[in-house]
Amino acid sequence: MQVNRWPMALVLAAAFASAHASESDAAFNPAPSSFTPGMDFAAHRRADILVRQMTLDEKLQLIHSKYQMSDVPGGGAGFIQGVPRLGIPDLNMVDSATGSGSTSQPSTTFPATIGLAASWDRHLSYDFGARIASQLRAQGFGMGLGGGTNLAREPRGGRLFEYLGEDPVLAGEMLAARTVGTQNQKVIATIKHYVGNEQETGRMGGNSQIDERTLRELYLLPFEIAARTARPGSVMCSYNRVNGTYSCENPHVLTDVLKHDWGFEGQVQSDWGAAHSTAASINAGLDEEEDVGPTVYLTPDAVKQALANHQISQARLDDMVRRKLYVMIRTGVLDDPPKPAPIDFAAGRAFAQSAEEQSMVLLKNDNAQLPLTAAALQRIAVIGGHADAAVLTGGGSGNTRDPVSGNFAGCGGLTFGSATGCSWWTNPWLKLDVPIVKAIQALAPATQVSFAGNSDQTQPFRAYTQQEIDRAVALARQSDVAIVVVTQSSGEDFGELTSLALANPSNQDQLVEAVAQANPHTIVIVESGNPVLMPWKDSVSAIIEAWFPGEGGGQAIANVLFGKVNPSGKLPVTFPAHDQDTPTWGTDGTLPKDPVYAEKLNMGYRWYDAKNIAPLFEFGHGLSYTHFSYSDLDIRPGPDHSMTASFTVKNDGKVAGAEVPQVYLGVNYSGEPPKRLVGWQKVYLNPGEARHVRVSIPARFQSVWDTASNGWKFVPGSAVYVGASSRDIRLQSR
Repeated sequence: MQVNRWPMALVLAAAFASAHASESDAAFNPAPSSFTPGMDFAAHRRADILVRQMTLDEKLQLIHSKYQMSDVPGGGAGFIQGVPRLGIPDLNMVDSATGSGSTSQPSTTFPATIGLAASWDRHLSYDFGARIASQLRAQGFGMGLGGGTNLAREPRGGRLFEYLGEDPVLAGEMLAARTVGTQNQKVIATIKHYVGNEQETGRMGGNSQIDERTLRELYLLPFEIAARTARPGSVMCSYNRVNGTYSCENPHVLTDVLKHDWGFEGQVQSDWGAAHSTAASINAGLDEEEDVGPTVYLTPDAVKQALANHQISQARLDDMVRRKLYVMIRTGVLDDPPKPAPIDFAAGRAFAQSAEEQSMVLLKNDNAQLPLTAAALQRIAVIGGHADAAVLTGGGSGNTRDPVSGNFAGCGGLTFGSATGCSWWTNPWLKLDVPIVKAIQALAPATQVSFAGNSDQTQPFRAYTQQEIDRAVALARQSDVAIVVVTQSSGEDFGELTSLALANPSNQDQLVEAVAQANPHTIVIVESGNPVLMPWKDSVSAIIEAWFPGEGGGQAIANVLFGKVNPSGKLPVTFPAHDQDTPTWGTDGTLPKDPVYAEKLNMGYRWYDAKNIAPLFEFGHGLSYTHFSYSDLDIRPGPDHSMTASFTVKNDGKVAGAEVPQVYLGVNYSGEPPKRLVGWQKVYLNPGEARHVRVSIPARFQSVWDTASNGWKFVPGSAVYVGASSRDIRLQSR
């Protein structure tokens, strides 16, 4: 038996090797990182020297943050007091999934990160991390908490919009690129929530029961890819327990895996209120507690008591402090702390629009309904979704508190199962300077563009009245095209959606069906952070998944509708046809507080493949306004059991566009799903242009976790599949 330990050189190759666009193209290589191996050694040495110079009280300042201190400019998530006499600055941190989430300072609202995953574009992910980080620094923050990567095991998940889909390789590589982009701006990046935090139900301590093989091959893998290749400054341990032990005092996941197996040199920070002990947490590998009160454990007095009682060692405390200082030095935050500066919000909005344009997924396009031709249209009906004013955003810390463009309405009428109200999600509707209706009108100036829907800002989530539906149907009947915008709200701390059926408003399916019956040229725009059920799928001509589109969303959606942008997004999550088809539905859809990952490796598209269930839209699916052909698959062995899949992709349509050829392996080993994603590339092609694509597949991606040896086992002879989605396979090795 051969065990592959995934050495660093191979890790770096694996994470970005599939970005070889052609034989002449260089591998993915974002802007040079802010440190080199020599500088890394120097950072360790400087951290050691500083630790030796610090008093006990100064050390204790660096392992316990204060929550939203009044002296943090504009608020924030946490504050670490510095040591001025040693040149150690204060450190302010902030939520940053889609912008500055927990500050009252004006911030750009970027598209949801599930949309970023739908771009399948590592370069865009790097730019996304860099763009947000540049705003964080200008607001005075040296640490961003936006690196969410829990997998979409539960498609109804309340925080799914913050994460990067259901596949560990896609999520890990996109997160790695974002992390490098963030830290190259001298902002410390955090990746979270480590680990097994795939649902909001029971979020403050539910017990995720995951066998070691499943944990290693799926739920740890995105963290491993990002931790090894991008070296984030911080890993945030989660609220839940893992196999009976709280994540933030779990020595197996924090020390055995993260620090020993992966060689992680940064710090482990708790989620806010996720610590449950002093000595046990510290000895397990927790380096910093984030204080949300009223019960905290890594306070100066508590840690001093643990030292006095010999429950923790001075060496371990010094290691905690050293890790913090090392990260601050290595990323440049210690020598060049952030300072308030002007922000170019126009540039931020332009980037938000561009990111959304690359993230939208064209799910259906019967009879080439799209793109629209303005000259051929006299009347366009736009219906629902507050498309005349706003777009929807996700709730909780993944949202921006004070968006530059402002807010359209509050939360009236919002419900999640038995829960009502908005808690800390007070601004779900992002007001747009250029909403969808206005953007469409600008692209079709000679066309009459009319809106019908709910314009009630006090009850923006209430069900459509029959009068509103009748008005929408009448408008659709007299229009050449009807565009219906539907929304599915979700947010942190609300628990999971009770169903993937559209809700908030509760009768959106009826609205779509009524409009589609009145106008055969009905197009549906979906704004969501989760998959949605579509009982009207066969009745409409086109469907676009726009996710939560951010403040450039109105113009971006119009640009895709009229072909100014050729859509290139691919689904990072499976859209099921029925709730009951999902691996977590059980008998009645009730989610247990203590989830048992009984489906093991058959999660996401692997579940549908293994169970032979037809999805509504499969993982990796996404259409274009052009067509791509695949040919000439060639598989070549490489060193250390690696191999390279080479093939040709040609744009044989009439317009320029981008395709995402995906490489899957069928690993012939007991318990493995039929296919696993191992690489991809996003290629941009003009009409008639062909590109030779190479995707390198390291031995690690051909391996399984062997519980008998507690290591990775290489499995030879895997089948290779190349496709436009997980089910649209164009080429295969056998």
